[in-house]
Amino acid sequence: MITPFFTITQDDEYIFIAIKISHVRFNSANVEMIVDDNLFIFSLSPYYLRLRFPSLLVDDDERSFAKFNSQNETIDIRIPKLNKGEFFEDLDLTTTLLARSNEQQQQKEEIVPKINDNGLLKEINSRNLSNETPNLQVKTPQIANFQSNLGSTKKTTGPLFQEIDIEEKIANAGRETDIANAEGFGWEIEQKMPNLEDSQKIDAADLDPLISKKVKYGFNNQYDSMMEFSIANGNDINELSDPDHTSADDRIMERLIKENIKFDPEYYAADYIMEKYPAEDDDKRFKDLINWKNPITLIFLKFYKQKQQQQKDIITENFPPIEFTKDEQEQMLQLPKKSYLVEEKKPLYTTIISLLFSYCFDLRENEGDHNIESAWTIGKLTPQISFLDTQIISSSQQEDLLRATVITLTRRALSYPLHRNYNLILKTWDDVYYQLRSGKRYILRNLLAIRELFRFHDIYYIYCKILLDDLCSWFISDVGEGTLRSIAHDLRKIVNELQKKDITYEKVLGETKQEEDNDEDMKVLSLLDIELMAQEMYDQQVAEGNI
Repeated sequence: MITPFFTITQDDEYIFIAIKISHVRFNSANVEMIVDDNLFIFSLSPYYLRLRFPSLLVDDDERSFAKFNSQNETIDIRIPKLNKGEFFEDLDLTTTLLARSNEQQQQKEEIVPKINDNGLLKEINSRNLSNETPNLQVKTPQIANFQSNLGSTKKTTGPLFQEIDIEEKIANAGRETDIANAEGFGWEIEQKMPNLEDSQKIDAADLDPLISKKVKYGFNNQYDSMMEFSIANGNDINELSDPDHTSADDRIMERLIKENIKFDPEYYAADYIMEKYPAEDDDKRFKDLINWKNPITLIFLKFYKQKQQQQKDIITENFPPIEFTKDEQEQMLQLPKKSYLVEEKKPLYTTIISLLFSYCFDLRENEGDHNIESAWTIGKLTPQISFLDTQIISSSQQEDLLRATVITLTRRALSYPLHRNYNLILKTWDDVYYQLRSGKRYILRNLLAIRELFRFHDIYYIYCKILLDDLCSWFISDVGEGTLRSIAHDLRKIVNELQKKDITYEKVLGETKQEEDNDEDMKVLSLLDIELMAQEMYDQQVAEGNI
């Protein structure tokens, strides 16, 4: 069966569904539609659509109708709401509507009494569907039967206004749960007592080096043995020497080593001086890049200002409004339609933060545009892609995961892109903060945009398969607004407390003597050390009249 493209709108009384059905012979089968509480099912071979709405619908044959629009090749359906004036949220999140019933929905069904157990079966004769676009008559159970079902409701259910109160309690409970989860969200690594029996177990791969040890990576560590083909075809984002057989801790070690090698102190010093003392003949315009305003930042600041200026009665939303485009809705329909059992969510949140940072950096570096190198830039800056490193911190260390993620992304942004400047990175972190504050939908729009950059690439598409597809689907169904806001404030605090001395690299000094003495002298350099040396050299050049 094929899931058709569809759009949903609403007014105070009705839900309107437009289902795209191109190239279908209507005389081959009948159209069937079912409305049962919050469930709507549409079937017309080869199309099948099942939607679960956040609130209840009603099977009223007098107010419901469906008709075929030959011009748009859609079946336009109108279904009345049970509670007139009720606003159905998240109708633009198609993946949520397509999802199967989860525990929360089952709990909701236990609390809210069912009005009609039989549901509404609508049959549309194929002969009624013609190019004249006649109304599709709905055949439903008799209205008297429907009223009898209403009359047979137990007294304990109470009148209709009590059901509305129950709905509000459910919504409030969901919000309270989201807030509670957000307030209880911590970034410290969980510490567990070691198990003596587990520590004494010996892996066969540890005894025999010829046995390849299968490792997991990607979304929630669910994938393995999928990188070989991509590497063979020239995946230049990947930096792991053997991604399919490198353990999580070894990925971290390899990443740290290669970040230290990649970082160029002279490159950073040159960009530091160029940004601090700009000249007309400079080939980089740091001032323009730093002053550039991210559109979402402007939208949020304008929205927040209006909300603060005594317009709370007019603006009731907590986040700036957004409407997904048709392309974005089609992209959501392409996402996996499944539920996820995620025990450790923090690595997924840091993956989202990493992707947002890389995406915002690419936008700022190109002043709002993307180019053919955008997927490469985002992939290189994101350790969860370039090194398949969702752990960030070695299992033997106990650190703040969010802070470690901020430092890792900052280190990488000073090693790989064309523009390597600390102030530019701080502006990018501001962009990420406002992305998180703008709400779930704006973040989803950016995640979908990132996914599209990789999906259309001949080699990089593998990262959609092992990470981005599942991440977008999980984000839609499982991530709450309260958690995102909590992460935004935690991130802002960490970035504000971050200092240049915290960003360090281990570099080999005296590389010219290395061949003679074969003695590597390692030194830890911080950004502050490099900037002080660069400033000293610049002042010397000015004193000598060379500048």
